[in-house]
Amino acid sequence: MKRGLLRYAILSTPILAIYALSPVLIFEVTPRPELPTLILGMFVNISIVWSINILITLQLQHLEKWKRYSLSYLFQLLFQLALFFISDFITIKQDLAEKYLSYPILISISFNAVIILLCNSVENAFKKNVAEIENRELKFQNSEAQKQLLLRQLHPHFLFNALSVLKSLIKERPDTAEDYSIKLSDFLRYSARASAQTLVSLSEELEFTTGYIELQKVRFENTFTFSTSIPSEALNCKVPVYSIQTLVENAFKHNYFTEKKPLNIRIDYFNNQLKIQNNKVSIKVTERSGLGLANLNQRHKLITGKEIQITETEDSFSVTLSLIA
Repeated sequence: MKRGLLRYAILSTPILAIYALSPVLIFEVTPRPELPTLILGMFVNISIVWSINILITLQLQHLEKWKRYSLSYLFQLLFQLALFFISDFITIKQDLAEKYLSYPILISISFNAVIILLCNSVENAFKKNVAEIENRELKFQNSEAQKQLLLRQLHPHFLFNALSVLKSLIKERPDTAEDYSIKLSDFLRYSARASAQTLVSLSEELEFTTGYIELQKVRFENTFTFSTSIPSEALNCKVPVYSIQTLVENAFKHNYFTEKKPLNIRIDYFNNQLKIQNNKVSIKVTERSGLGLANLNQRHKLITGKEIQITETEDSFSVTLSLIA
């Protein structure tokens, strides 16, 4: 705020001084040799008016505005009276003092109202800016808290499914269970690192999703396919962490597939967007909580301001995400 007040003071002082001196210059009521003294007196007086108002605005913000305005005029009056009486003790002729001090004093007091309004304008703009910054910070903190809450919801959800699979494999295929547990530990290690972030690069999310696919290969073997068509220049774009993996997981969760009727998952890039699509194969009759998809939609909206685009037909299901450059 101090810089704003000083900027207004520097810019407005010459303008106010010229405006105040315009009658004198137009009607030539003052001899030319005496003009510099009058101009200097005007600049000094307006500068002092500004200085008093800047100090009051900066140091007495806790006071009500009408009290500050009253103090401003009181200090102006005291200063100008002091200046007028001091002129009697210095080597200035009485007629010169009346000419070159009385007029600037009267003008500077009248300009005090203009300067008060300018100070008030700067103060209001400063307070509005501070309020907007605080509001943005609160919104950011709130959105970050929401995103972290949504991420924490995903961990138990995925871990519960993974441990259920591991339990089944231990009973039915012990050798496969060992391979699955190794891949699961690698996946969870990466997951722990990713959880500290809200956004990850597309390349990181694809690597994370590939780790998940490797887990599913242990369980489902050759009953599904997974393919991507993404240009290399898009790999540095950002996506919400776990976004692609969540959609791929949903495809496995809600379809019943075999080698004869495989599940086909495909990821395509277009117009700075990703389309994650899968065919619908003998949909499992299970209770859908919708947690994963709703969770992703909320996180995507918090980060990008847009909801995910869901398209479902009789034969396919797809979700489109916006990439963040």
